Amino acid sequence: MNKKLCSLILAITLLVPFSTIAAEALESTISAEATTNSELAPDTVKIRFYIENSGINVAEIKEKNDKIANSAINEIKKLLKDDESIKTVAFRVNSVYSYKEKVRIFQKYEVRNGFEVKLKDMTKITKVVNTAINQGVKNVESINFSIENGEAACNELMSKSIKIAKTRALYLAQSAGATIDKPKSINPYCSLNSSFVQPRYLNSSMKAEASMDSAAGAIESIEPGTINVRAGVNMTYYLK
Repeated sequence: MNKKLCSLILAITLLVPFSTIAAEALESTISAEATTNSELAPDTVKIRFYIENSGINVAEIKEKNDKIANSAINEIKKLLKDDESIKTVAFRVNSVYSYKEKVRIFQKYEVRNGFEVKLKDMTKITKVVNTAINQGVKNVESINFSIENGEAACNELMSKSIKIAKTRALYLAQSAGATIDKPKSINPYCSLNSSFVQPRYLNSSMKAEASMDSAAGAIESIEPGTINVRAGVNMTYYLK
C-alpha cells in the first residue's frame, strides 16, 4: 500500500476520536437537584403473632400450639375482608440443653408457631390483637405499617422533583446569560420509611398481662402513625 495513503488513514484514525473528545469538552452543562417529602397515612398493616410452649414431648407441645393457633386464626378470619389475609409464617422446634462439668444434658423442647395477619382497615388492628390474646396467643412479634402501592407515591413525588429541578436549572442558566436545552442525564431516587411498632407489652416476660381476657380490657388502642416518602432527582442539562 502507498506510504502516503497509509499515513492519511492513520491520521484520520487518530483525528476522529480526538475531534469527538474536543467537541464534548466544549459542551456546556448545568446541574440542579431537588427533593420532595410527603407524610402519608399507611394503607396496610402486617401483624405477626407467635405461640411458644415447651416440654419433653414434641407432639404434645405441637398439639397445644396448634390448638391455640387454629382457634385464633379461625376467630380472626371472621374479621377479615376479601383484600385481607392470614397465613402461617413460622414453625420451629429447638432443643434446650444445660451443661454440667462440660457434659451436655437435654432439658426440654421449645416449639414455636407463628402466623401473620394482613389488614387494610386500620380501625381493626386493636380488635385483631385482642382477639388473638383472648384465644391464648401471648406474643405479638411485630406490627408493621406500610403503603402497599409505594411505586405510585414515589412516581408522584419524583415528577414534582423533576419540575422543581428544571425550574432551578433554568433560573441559574438565565442568570448566567444562557438557557437550558434537553437533559443530558436524569438520576431519580425514592425511599419509603415503614412505620414499626414494637409491642413491648406483649413480650414473653409479660405473658400473664398479655393473657388478660376482654373484660379486663387487654389493648385499648394502637395508632398507625404516618409513612415518610422522600423522592428526589439530580438533573444535568445542556446549555444553549
